[in-house]
Amino acid sequence: MTDPDHQRRVISTSAGLTIGGIVHLLTLFNVSRDLGRTAASGFFSGVYELQARAFLDGRIAVPDGSMAIEGFIRDGVTYMYFPPFPALLRLPVLMTTREFDGKLTLLSMALAWIVFVVCTTKLVWWLLARVSGSSQVSRGQAWLVGVFLAAASGGTFMTYDASLPWVYHEVYAWAIAASVGALYWLLRVLTAPGWHEVRWLGAFCLAAIGTRATAGWALCLTVIAVAAWFAVRRTTPARRRMWWGILLAGAVPLTVSILYNLHKFDHVYMFPLQDQVWTQVNAHRREALDVNGGAITGLQFFPTAFHAYLWPTGIRFVDYFPWITLPARPPEALAGAFVDQAYRTGSATAFMPLLMLLQILSTVVVCSPRAPERVRVLRVPMIAAVLITGGVMAYGYFAARYASEFVPALVLGGAIGTALIGHHVRSRLTFRVVAVAATGLAAFSVLAQLAIGVSTASVAARGPDLERYLEWQRAATPTAQARLVTFADSLDGGRTDELRVVGDCDALYLNTGDAYEPWTTVQARGRAVRIRPDGRLRPGRVPLFRIEGTQDTVLLEVTDERELRFVLTGADGEYGANPFDFPPSGHADLDLRNQTQFGYYEISAMPSGPVGFLRSTATDDDWYTRPAPLEWIGSDLAAERVGVSLEQLEGLDMPLCEELAGAARALAGT
Repeated sequence: MTDPDHQRRVISTSAGLTIGGIVHLLTLFNVSRDLGRTAASGFFSGVYELQARAFLDGRIAVPDGSMAIEGFIRDGVTYMYFPPFPALLRLPVLMTTREFDGKLTLLSMALAWIVFVVCTTKLVWWLLARVSGSSQVSRGQAWLVGVFLAAASGGTFMTYDASLPWVYHEVYAWAIAASVGALYWLLRVLTAPGWHEVRWLGAFCLAAIGTRATAGWALCLTVIAVAAWFAVRRTTPARRRMWWGILLAGAVPLTVSILYNLHKFDHVYMFPLQDQVWTQVNAHRREALDVNGGAITGLQFFPTAFHAYLWPTGIRFVDYFPWITLPARPPEALAGAFVDQAYRTGSATAFMPLLMLLQILSTVVVCSPRAPERVRVLRVPMIAAVLITGGVMAYGYFAARYASEFVPALVLGGAIGTALIGHHVRSRLTFRVVAVAATGLAAFSVLAQLAIGVSTASVAARGPDLERYLEWQRAATPTAQARLVTFADSLDGGRTDELRVVGDCDALYLNTGDAYEPWTTVQARGRAVRIRPDGRLRPGRVPLFRIEGTQDTVLLEVTDERELRFVLTGADGEYGANPFDFPPSGHADLDLRNQTQFGYYEISAMPSGPVGFLRSTATDDDWYTRPAPLEWIGSDLAAERVGVSLEQLEGLDMPLCEELAGAARALAGT
C-alpha cells in the first residue's frame, strides 16, 4: 500500500521544483539550448578556468593580464581575488581536455542550483517534521511546501544571477548553495549531533568560504561558537564528545581560507584594492578609497544599502514587456556616503515578498521568549544567515547581484515560516486564505525574477538576443513599446528603456538606465565604400572612416609596389591587411559591420578578405562607455592624389528599426 504521507511529499516537491526549475533554467539558458552560453562576449566567463589551469601548473598566480581590470598585481604577479572552490570543481574536466575552457560557467551554475534545491528541500521537510513533532503530512502542508519550493527554486535572486553566466554571478550561485547546505547541517548538528552531520557541515563550510569569504566567515565563526557552547554547557555526554569535531568543521575551513588569502594578499580576509588594476585606471575608485580611508567598506554605507536592498519600493512596474523591471535608476548615496559604483539594484523585499514575510514571521516566533525548545534552537542558524548579509550592508558598491546575499537568510526563514504556518494554522478558512496569498506571492516572485533575468541577459548579450527581446516586446505590447521610441540625431538625455532612432534608421539604441553605459546599440547600419582606379596609382594613404570619439581609423594605402591594402590605426598601433590588385570587375569594396554582440566593427574587403576589428564603443577617462558610430572622413582630393575614386554605398536595411520607427510614427499620427 502506498504511504499517503510519502506520496504527498513527492508530489509537493516535484510540483514546486518543476515550476521553479523551469523558470530558473529558462533564465540560465536565456530561452535557448546553448550549453556553452557565456555572458556578453565571453569575457569573465572563463576566469575559474584560468585559476584551475594555474593550479595544474603548480601555482596560484594567473597569467599576467588575464584578469584585465579585475587582476591584483602583487610582487610582479597577478592574482584573482575570488576564492578558488569553483575552480577546483573544474579540475577533472580540465585535466583531460581544453575543449571546454571558457564554457563551463553555465554548467557549474546549473550544478550549484541542483545542490541548492536538494538542500532546500531537505531543510523544509526536516523543519516541518520538527516544528509539528510528526512525520505526517496533510494536504494543506504539502501545498504550502510546494509553494515555498517554487518560490525558493525559481523566485529568488539566484534566478536573476542565472541570467549572466560569468564569474560575478557564479560566485553567488555556489555561495547560496553552500550556505543553505551549511545552515541545514548546522541545524542537524544542533539537534542530533553525529559524525555524519559534522562531516557534512564541515564540507559545506569549506565550500562556502572557498567561494565567498563573507558568507564563509559568518558560517565558520558560528560553527566555532556552537563548538564552544557544546564544550562548556552541561548537556548530554554525546554532545560533549562532539565539540572538538564541530570545532574542526568550522576552524579548518576558516584556517584554509586565511592561509590562502595570506599567501596572496598578506591579510587574513581582505584584498588590497590599491593593488587592483581597476584602481590604477579609474580615478573615481581612487577618490572613493581616499574619501573612505583606504577602503570602500564601513557603516557609512548602511543607509544606502538598506534602501537599495530592503526598501519595498525597490522595483518598477511598466506597461510594456516584461512589465516588471529593476528601478529606473541606480540607488542614490544617502547620509553623505561616497560610493564607489552603483548600478540599478532590486530590493529583496520587493522581489521576494513571500520569503520576506515568512522571514519576519519566523523571526518573531523563534525569538519570542515563549518559544518552545524545539523552536528556540533555530535562532543560531538564523543569526548566522543574517550575518552573511553583513558584507553588502557595509559595502560601497551597489548592484542587483548583491541582493543575492539575502537569499540564504530568506530561504531559511521562509522554510521555518512555512513549517510554522503548516503546523499552527488550524482553521480551514484561514488556511485557504493563507495558501492563496502564498501562491500568489510565490507566482509573483517567480515571474519577477524571470522578467529581470531575461531582460538583463538580452541587454548584456546585445546582437541577435537583444533584437529577439525587442521582437517579444513588440509582439506582446506593441502600443506601449511604440511610446518608447524617439527620434534624434544624438544620444543626449534619454530615459530608461527608451528606444532611440538616429537618422533615417541609421542606428537604433536602447537606454539602459545605468550611469556608466547609458546607451547600448541594438542595430547600426553597416557602412561601405567602393574604390575604383582613376588614373595611374601613386603611393600614399587615404583616410576613409574614423570611429567617433577615438583615434581608430580605417585607411586605404597604395604601396610603393602600386598595390592596394587597407590599414587600421589606433592607440595600439596599426595593422595592415593583405595587399591586392584591382580585380577584373574594376573595383574593390570595403565593408564595415557593427557586430554589436561583440562590441566591435568587423571590417572586410573584396578581394583581399578580412581586414580586422575595431571597437564600436568609446570609453572616456572616467570609464563611462558610449556607442561610437562610424564617421566618414574620405576625401575626393586625397583619393585623386593616389589615383583612385571613392563611392559610398548604402548599408543593408534594418527591418526591426524600420518597424519600430513606423509604429512610433503611426502612433504619433493618431
